Amino acid sequence: MADTDEIKSRLDIVEIVSERVQLQKAGRNYKANCPFHNEKTPSFIVDPSRQSWRCFGQCSEGGDVFNFLMKVDQIEFGEALGLLAQRAGVDIDSGRDTGNTNLQFEINNIASNFYQEALVSPEGSVARAYLDKRGVSSEIGDKFGLGYSPRGRDSLKTHLSFHGVDLGKAVECGLLTESEDGVTRDFFWGRLMFPIHDRQGRVVGFGARALDDAMPKYINTAATSVFDKRRTLYGFHLSREAIRSSNEGVIVEGYMDVIAAHQFGYKNVVASMGTALTPEQVQQLRNIASSYVLALDQDSAGKEATLRSLETSWKIFEDRARTRNRDMFAYNPIKLKVLSLPEGKDPDEFMRSGEGDWSKVLESALPVMDYLIPVLVEKFDIQSLGGKERVVGALAPLLRTMSPFDRDDYVAVLAKVLDASPETVRIALQKTPFRTPRGHKDSNDSIDSRIEGSLVNTYESEDKARNGIVESKSIFSKRPLGVDDHLLRLIVSRPDLRTTVSDMNIEADFFDRTEDKELYSLWMSVDLKEKEEFEAKLDGILKVRYQQLTKNSLPPMTLAEAQMDLDYRARRVIRNQLKLQAHSIVTARDGVETPPSDKDNETLNSINKQIMETENPLRYSK
Repeated sequence: MADTDEIKSRLDIVEIVSERVQLQKAGRNYKANCPFHNEKTPSFIVDPSRQSWRCFGQCSEGGDVFNFLMKVDQIEFGEALGLLAQRAGVDIDSGRDTGNTNLQFEINNIASNFYQEALVSPEGSVARAYLDKRGVSSEIGDKFGLGYSPRGRDSLKTHLSFHGVDLGKAVECGLLTESEDGVTRDFFWGRLMFPIHDRQGRVVGFGARALDDAMPKYINTAATSVFDKRRTLYGFHLSREAIRSSNEGVIVEGYMDVIAAHQFGYKNVVASMGTALTPEQVQQLRNIASSYVLALDQDSAGKEATLRSLETSWKIFEDRARTRNRDMFAYNPIKLKVLSLPEGKDPDEFMRSGEGDWSKVLESALPVMDYLIPVLVEKFDIQSLGGKERVVGALAPLLRTMSPFDRDDYVAVLAKVLDASPETVRIALQKTPFRTPRGHKDSNDSIDSRIEGSLVNTYESEDKARNGIVESKSIFSKRPLGVDDHLLRLIVSRPDLRTTVSDMNIEADFFDRTEDKELYSLWMSVDLKEKEEFEAKLDGILKVRYQQLTKNSLPPMTLAEAQMDLDYRARRVIRNQLKLQAHSIVTARDGVETPPSDKDNETLNSINKQIMETENPLRYSK
């Protein structure tokens, strides 16, 4: 298996970036107007010596060739890995049986074609009548590949056999079911079929709606090697470009909601494949647009689903307040809003009713806090004992991520709703505990002396003895562990540091390697109670990297000691990254006789100030 370093060693970042951006030589580096925001003065630098890029302007982002491709094409790490490995002529092992995966795509495609043909057959008239009743045109039905599963329990089985498909493989795809005596039958029958595609447009599974009183009304393919409901967004392959171009995505609940939206010309709509968003779904959406609207059903069950979706979204979409003004790690916050449709209609019903303009209704979507306050007031009954405290406690995680000005505004709103003074709300907010105790103090000198003393020396000496060079069979064997490796190792090995890591605002951009950024982002997005599920979902490079980081235990440390170690290593990583930034600006002037511009001087002064700030412990955000 190849690692990202091997792939990068065979590629030239200047060549790849210049295919999308008009670069100009600047000293030893190259400059251009940043492709990720509008600007008149070039602030985008490509450093061929480090095979890296960085914007020193508004977006303040940077990385390697992987990060550039992921951002410019709005694709995930796995897709960028495959494209760049192919370009570099490097074979990669995803950890999956590629032959079996491709076979499942092929079998699902055969089944999808069969269901589509059955829809236009005489037996499919019941499904066509349902679609006509719902106002689904034949053109939009073809676009989404809608079909029908005949009532005969051997219809698809016979069709697959005719095409030479191994029925055991069809069972693995979830298309057939096998009884204890070995008899196989169709899993779907007598239902309207919704093919489910991955982001590349390949059929990975099916949803199916009953056309009579059969229960459950909807069923879908069980989890397979190519279909994971938590990782899939219905209609995403048709909606991704529209979401990117409009810079806004709308998330609905059902298949028919997406289909209706596309039929009425609103193509930036996807469905969450269930009642609540998952972290895996949000990860796919977060880099495509800066604004999202949750348009889930707003009956009692729908409100609960919206609350669960928002809990997920807070972790990943949140607009965090920064305790340190580091341009290097700044980002444009994602706006998250919630739409409550009139009279409790779902999006499909509303669009087909003709009662209003969908685009106008979307403009009425409420910011998260404006939606949550009345919902939680109703949920917790503020007239009951402890009800007001529960409302404040539920909102505390979101309030703490806000700027002080926005927080004061919503504290005032809460005070009015709860019939309390703003000061009382602030006290209640301060008393709302964080998830885990911190045990971290701001005594800078004592912390630094403790860290730079026996704790770190013991830690690093054990690493040198045990892991100075990783075993040769590891894809990371060519490089000794650096400080960023140790930081990530500490984070993924100590779940009890999760809150501390969040409060320190440790970000994926702290890490140099693309796979480390991905691994850290995934680790921080999962529920630590589902650690085994998280590990099972890792494959390829991320799986090997995770195993390499966690295969040896850390030296025994109390939580307070681990927090101090975390602080020390994070500051070192930040310092190293800042020095590399300064180096890129300086080397961009090699051979240039004119004095540095005011902008360059201002940027260098800012970086130097930030480097000095890393001498002080990182402070938790409040």
